[in-house]
Amino acid sequence: MCGIFAYIGNREALSLLIAALKRLEYRGYDSAGVGIYGAPQLKVCKKVGKVTNLEDASAAAADLSGTAGIAHTRWATHGKPSDVNSHPHTTEDVKIAVVHNGVIENYATLKRQLASKGYVFVSETDTELLAHLVQDIKKQMPDVAWGEVVALALQLVEGAYGVVFLFSDEPDLLIGARKGSPLILGVGSGEYMLASDASAIIEHTQDVIYLRDGELVELKRSGYKIRDLSKVTQALRAEGSPRSKDGSPNEENPIVRLEMSLEQIEKAGYPHFMLKEIMDQPNALRNAMRGRMHRLENSWQIKLGGLEKVPEGNPGGRSPLDRMASAKRIIIAACGTSAHSGMIAKYAMENLAELPVEVEYASEFRYRRPLIFPEDVIIAISQSGETADTLEAIRIAKESQALTIGVVNVVGSSIARATDAGVYLHAGPEIGVASTKAFTGQVVAVLMIALQLAVQRKAITQAQLDSYCDALDAIPGMIETWLEPLDQQIKVIAKYFRLASNALFCGSGVQMPVALEGALKLKEISYIHAEGFSAAEVKHGALTLIRNFIPVVCIAMRSDPAYQAVKSSIAVFREKDAALIVLTDEGNDDFKGVASFVIHCPSSKLEFEPLIAAVPLQLLSYYIADMRGCSIDQPRNLAKSVTVE
Repeated sequence: MCGIFAYIGNREALSLLIAALKRLEYRGYDSAGVGIYGAPQLKVCKKVGKVTNLEDASAAAADLSGTAGIAHTRWATHGKPSDVNSHPHTTEDVKIAVVHNGVIENYATLKRQLASKGYVFVSETDTELLAHLVQDIKKQMPDVAWGEVVALALQLVEGAYGVVFLFSDEPDLLIGARKGSPLILGVGSGEYMLASDASAIIEHTQDVIYLRDGELVELKRSGYKIRDLSKVTQALRAEGSPRSKDGSPNEENPIVRLEMSLEQIEKAGYPHFMLKEIMDQPNALRNAMRGRMHRLENSWQIKLGGLEKVPEGNPGGRSPLDRMASAKRIIIAACGTSAHSGMIAKYAMENLAELPVEVEYASEFRYRRPLIFPEDVIIAISQSGETADTLEAIRIAKESQALTIGVVNVVGSSIARATDAGVYLHAGPEIGVASTKAFTGQVVAVLMIALQLAVQRKAITQAQLDSYCDALDAIPGMIETWLEPLDQQIKVIAKYFRLASNALFCGSGVQMPVALEGALKLKEISYIHAEGFSAAEVKHGALTLIRNFIPVVCIAMRSDPAYQAVKSSIAVFREKDAALIVLTDEGNDDFKGVASFVIHCPSSKLEFEPLIAAVPLQLLSYYIADMRGCSIDQPRNLAKSVTVE
């Protein structure tokens, strides 16, 4: 949600800012703007709507030349989408400009205080007060450097923020800071960038620093300085003088190399990122397994390095994997699609490793008083690694001294840093808002964890592990071979259902989360109302929705212990004249003449079949949305990463 990009160097900033905002469009937004230092003043241009609107407005605006600037795509939280509410926001004299991601929780109180001093607010946003607040402190402490002034201002702020400030009297300075909202520093050759997302940086440099919570960075063309916000203010207060020595030490925060390329964030000839990412799933699954599943002669081993390393400073201690294997309970906290992969994890961990597992929506978990014990393990699943609700669940777990494990796609993300240990998906950048390859990547990751826990707990034999690993290793190839004929079949099915206004999805056991995910995908990108159910639960209420021609998608694999019950439910749907689409395993003709369409899926182990069943449901949603003319990669009202409550 929202996007930030800032640049300081020797190149003209405007074109770089616009290009970066286009890279950030997938995050979800309703307006965009840029602020540039062009001697002797700051110049701002912002427009409601798409980045192309801003691009046209900036081309028609007065001179926007300059080599330092800030840019933003806004997702409205305070005030409706409009030009005036767009970022950047400035002081009345346009001496300070700021862009901000997050929510300032005490903005109303701060705004009243500043208004009583004569500061004039022109927008409805919480962000504008940051510019006025910084200016107010600077007036009170004119001899203090801007870095200290910003640090003092942010210490007064409650809530989450990723911010970048630009100053008219300091043409060689940008100041950024973060708390609860991501901010990345890109280190180039004689130039530096700040961004909320690595996709905005990758075409300029692969060398980045992930700012930690509570860190402030000052950028000049000659270099950068990272400091701890609290240490800056503590040092200033300890001096007992308004003068700044500017001598607080740099925080040690290493440069890392981005694990992505520019080609990965291009469409590569596909009409939409979502279709590209669906088709990329065989490669994404291979990458998730690479280096983790090893065949040694005739037997397999699973090595999850992120879970097997004993924490530093604890010689003789237990690894996270050992603690997980002996846990009394595992709690999985996640939101949306990630919660569905968590439900699959529950089934696999209980079935294979014989461990009790609970799945919690992180958005609910944080607002009640969950009973967590030090012997518990909390697994946080998130594609972006920045999901605000999931991060809060981790904080709650840490307060109870429980072990926290992250399963995320984005390297260096907040969840990856906040958890005790974890597993990266290595699925590559996912640009489409509706998750596809990250979902199947999450499922592979949790399946490997389940298998490794089963081995640790001696719940399965080596022969059983070999059988499971053979099956899991074969799945990318199965999907790859199947994709082309499946794609053609789904296009035909989508033509029949593109005008539907409602749809139902059902599955049983491990396939029930897949039904939920299929319904979520359809509603996300086609705007068709869709609901997912347990196949056995339909008769407990949802059956009233079944009528002539309503699309009902059923997952009915013969390996499912409830297969006969699912068959019976499908027979009832047929009697109600529903338009049936049945996903079943290859060679199964039980639904010939019963369903309007039968999609035959490659067969695998029961626990692994969700990886296969998810793909046709993703394609079905995609083609229905495409035929309806929907904005597939950027569906209305949705953002890729939900970084606010």
